[in-house]
Amino acid sequence: MESGGRAGLRPAGGGGGGGGGWLLVEARLQGGAPWGFTLQGGLEHGEPLIISKVEDSGKAQSLEQPLLVGDEIIVINDVELSGYRQEAIALVKGSYKTLKLTVRRYGDYV
Repeated sequence: MESGGRAGLRPAGGGGGGGGGWLLVEARLQGGAPWGFTLQGGLEHGEPLIISKVEDSGKAQSLEQPLLVGDEIIVINDVELSGYRQEAIALVKGSYKTLKLTVRRYGDYV
């Protein structure tokens, strides 16, 4: 199976030890849309901007460290998001061959 890109983990804080903390996951998806995930929430809904669905065998799932439902998107293509869903959708749709994401992953990731 050909990988859709790569991802890296960076411990970032929020609790330390086991569970309850968070880390940053950097993902680079390649090959163009569809990217294999769906967004939900955003400031206009009073919620964080999260991944609500990951397609089976899609690019987001085929990464070495796959994107997960519940990951909070904070950066798209080196643009730090303000948290609005429409902003994120515009940046994702504007990505031609490569989509670079930084997400915040909560919970017991160790």
